[in-house]
Amino acid sequence: MRSDIELQERLERLESQSAIRALVHEYCHGADKRDRARFAAVWTPDAVWQVAPTQEFRGVQAICAAVEWQRGAFLQMHHWTSNLVIDLDGDQARGEVDVGVTTQFPDGTWLRGGGVYRDSYTRTDVGWRISRREAEHLFDLNPGPAADGDACGMPRP
Repeated sequence: MRSDIELQERLERLESQSAIRALVHEYCHGADKRDRARFAAVWTPDAVWQVAPTQEFRGVQAICAAVEWQRGAFLQMHHWTSNLVIDLDGDQARGEVDVGVTTQFPDGTWLRGGGVYRDSYTRTDVGWRISRREAEHLFDLNPGPAADGDACGMPRP
């Protein structure tokens, strides 16, 4: 029979994993829905977002400014994450998650790409937050043509 302490530890681990999964999804929702507050809420104040081997942004303000620049460069962005693996260690955790990204350029063309995020998470007074995200860009597919309608090909009103 398991002790109360063992059950408490298991429950805490499951709650932490669930909170980190939600955090990974909130990152996508905040970026794609152009919701600055939602996007900012996933980071620790001193977080680092490494978008390329030689380019990183430090602190929530710089990270939010970078994603706002991206929003200005694309008409639409859509992120999908999957295959999240989490390694918990007390109030710290590491994660790896695959990401697919579809973007629409101002001329209407679409580009689809993918990669992986390697994350560090920290439990704070307000819950789990991303303290470091390293993005590794793995591939792009050839740009698709501009659609006469919306992203699903439906005519615009």
